[in-house]
Amino acid sequence: MAPFTWHTPVTSWAMPIPAAVVLAVATLGYLWLAHRRSPWPRARTAWFLAGIVVTALAMGGGVNAYAGVLFSMHMIQHLLLIMVAPAFFVLAQPLRLLGADGRALRVATHPAAAFVLYTAVVVGTHLTPFQQSAVTQHWLHGLEEVLYLVSGYLLLVPVLGEDGVRRPPSHLLRLTILLAGMMVDTIVGLTLLLTSHNPFPAYGATVRDWGPGLLDDLHQGGAIMWVGGDVLMAALAIVVITRWVNSPGGGNDLGPWLEAARRSAVGGGLDSGVDIDDDEEALRAYNAMLSRLEGRDRT
Repeated sequence: MAPFTWHTPVTSWAMPIPAAVVLAVATLGYLWLAHRRSPWPRARTAWFLAGIVVTALAMGGGVNAYAGVLFSMHMIQHLLLIMVAPAFFVLAQPLRLLGADGRALRVATHPAAAFVLYTAVVVGTHLTPFQQSAVTQHWLHGLEEVLYLVSGYLLLVPVLGEDGVRRPPSHLLRLTILLAGMMVDTIVGLTLLLTSHNPFPAYGATVRDWGPGLLDDLHQGGAIMWVGGDVLMAALAIVVITRWVNSPGGGNDLGPWLEAARRSAVGGGLDSGVDIDDDEEALRAYNAMLSRLEGRDRT
């Protein structure tokens, strides 16, 4: 890539035509299916349109153009595509609208598989030469954007979604997924923030007479990923906690394994229909446990 001087900011709309076509088809398809499934909640349609708008802003205009000039702008694009837009799409429940199912989809939306993919994408596009190639090759940059959308969506399906593809995980597991994702963002962001050299020299191909230097720009990008990613994850955690508290169990949903362990420790052989979170039932369970322990001591 031959160096050139960029004196002025970008003001033109620069979304690649294939991306614009895909977004237009996706929008029309969702609206058509929502109309056929009437009454389909308008809130879900609004979430989908919000996701389309965020994706369009991230893949077009100044954000997309500057993403190849400033690493810090790339990181803003990254967060928009891997967290903000996917969260809106998950809330729109497109899988439920499509009636999608199947073993492959259940595997892809499994929390463990989704987290592995998310980690591979975040680490692979920032701590390897991939980003250097993505700056110089437009098709690879487009693939990178798709990877961000897909990996972010699959990670957030078990966290925010009720798409009916699989049994929703416990709220505790949802928070664990967010915490694990936060750790990935933190590690990668801090690594970039503390790097003493610029691993992506392609950003230097654009000779700018404005903005931060290459290394400062890299450090700003690392800080954006660390702080911005953690803030977005924390915001999603607040949503999960709010749902947990307002759930029918009143925040007592610990998942089938932990719930079974809790009942075994407190309730022993009590009938599975007994609510040990009710004050009276909890007292009976506790007294029964003490009686069993006393009997063992006498024996």
